[in-house]
Amino acid sequence: MSVQFYIILNEHAGSGHAKEVWPAIKQQLDAAAVSYEVAVSEYPNHAVLLSEQFAKQLPDTPHQDWVVLAVGGDGTLHQALNGLTRLPRHYRIPVAYIPIGSGNDFARGVGMALDWKTALNQVIQCTHATDIDIGSYDETIKQERGVFTNNLGIGFDAAIIAQANQSKAKVWLNKHHLGSLSYLASALSVYYNQTGFTLTVHVGNQRDIYPNAFLVTTTNHPYFGGGVGIAPGATVHDHKLHLVVIEKPNFFKLMWLALRLVFKRHLTSKAVHYYQASNVHLTVPSIEYGQLDGEEMGGRFFDVYVGVTQYPFWFDITI
Repeated sequence: MSVQFYIILNEHAGSGHAKEVWPAIKQQLDAAAVSYEVAVSEYPNHAVLLSEQFAKQLPDTPHQDWVVLAVGGDGTLHQALNGLTRLPRHYRIPVAYIPIGSGNDFARGVGMALDWKTALNQVIQCTHATDIDIGSYDETIKQERGVFTNNLGIGFDAAIIAQANQSKAKVWLNKHHLGSLSYLASALSVYYNQTGFTLTVHVGNQRDIYPNAFLVTTTNHPYFGGGVGIAPGATVHDHKLHLVVIEKPNFFKLMWLALRLVFKRHLTSKAVHYYQASNVHLTVPSIEYGQLDGEEMGGRFFDVYVGVTQYPFWFDITI
């Protein structure tokens, strides 16, 4: 099937790496005689507006030949997908992704190539869309709804993202393709400032209360934070969310837990609680940091219902 691509380009992704490689991407698109239009994301959340406006002007009819292609990081894909899903469509517009960000966890989670040249071939040589799982959320306090491809996090990981995004080191690390280290560099500082908080988890008829929660991650696939395998058994095809709750350990237990995390043995630790479900309800009565696919939610109270749905994606990981 021949398709046209509506490209949403975030030149700031990867601390400007996307802007550097865009001419080479364009050259490869032109050499392959690909039909495309380009819209540049110029400010925070602009990609949401761009994809929403594109979806509004495209008729909701079968046999559409357009694919929205996010060129940037996980945040660019997150915004593009949220714009596409703001208005209900019977015939959904497929979305694709070229990973040129700091973490690129979605590419890892679905098995895409992490180098942009191969990833681009996986997109432009694809012949059909494939439905894969994405998360959905409904936050009742601020009345926010949307979707996510990677994870929704509260606490430690979200505080790390907030600090890393403000770090001057992140720019240097991204330029040297070491973006994942920017999160690690912020982790120790955040650990000393992040206190335990009360979390209530509702799964089905079960209710669990954790008075000393530290890291709360609801994930759609194994990875967060630039390749950390927080939920090793998760896949984008199991129609489940994977919730990991870690209670605040002392420093030595944290180091031991980090080591177990490297070897994917952390889920057996007494400080770690693991759930698999299609729907999860989380409440946090204190102001904590939140994040969605690496995008900051800010500090807030939480009363959030998280579910799983499917969306058509346009890439072929066998290429």
